[in-house]
Amino acid sequence: MLDQPLQPRPDPMDPYLDSGALSRLQREIRIDAVRPDGHVRFDAVARYLQDAGHDHLKALDYDTIHPHWIARRTVIDLRAAGVWPETVTTLRWGSKMGSRWCNVRIDLDGDAGTRVETEAFWVNFNAETATPSRLDDRFVEVFGSPAEPGPLRWKAWLDPNPHPDAEPIGFTLRDADLDVMRHVNNSVYWAALEEALGRHLDLRDHTPLRGIVEFNSPLVPADAPRLLIHRDGDQLSAWLMAGDRNAAALAARKLD
Repeated sequence: MLDQPLQPRPDPMDPYLDSGALSRLQREIRIDAVRPDGHVRFDAVARYLQDAGHDHLKALDYDTIHPHWIARRTVIDLRAAGVWPETVTTLRWGSKMGSRWCNVRIDLDGDAGTRVETEAFWVNFNAETATPSRLDDRFVEVFGSPAEPGPLRWKAWLDPNPHPDAEPIGFTLRDADLDVMRHVNNSVYWAALEEALGRHLDLRDHTPLRGIVEFNSPLVPADAPRLLIHRDGDQLSAWLMAGDRNAAALAARKLD
């Protein structure tokens, strides 16, 4: 399951670009988004995914109809490393649809070699009732037109329970990590994975490399979470724990 391939890009793409189902944008990779070797970091990619999502919803006129989304899982495959500075093109589309959630694919292609493939499981969220909310029919029809047919159900990929031999490493949350929902922003969990990979440079510097984060409960700085890590061959697992509560399960593993 952890090695399963992501859905390929729609082919041909032009009809989906014309309808708005497929969003294509460009952005610059800045100096604050790269590691010392100039390669883009996981947490920077996570921020790009959030920006691409907001821009796509706005282009479809759904940024006020479906303004609140919660990520349950994000998969980021660093397929090839480029060199900073670089311009990347993002492609975003719905890869599988449910009535209240969807899988979203985003690819990033850089003009200096970066190639990233991602997929995220997003839940449409009603902020007033704090429950999943049904997706608008037109949104499903348009945004979901490239999607793979069939039902979409949530199934966890990662064990939320830390390995018995997992070791703690330092990781501190800041007030600056909070987003508008007053929870720690999704990209910060990816910064925790980068921190874990900093102890395993042979894995961090390998491409292709898959990163996975499953968001299990919200965090605030007052939780003072512990970051636990465990290496098993070509996979590094990590857990963000607030007391006995798992906030996120994380993993990085080599891909063939």
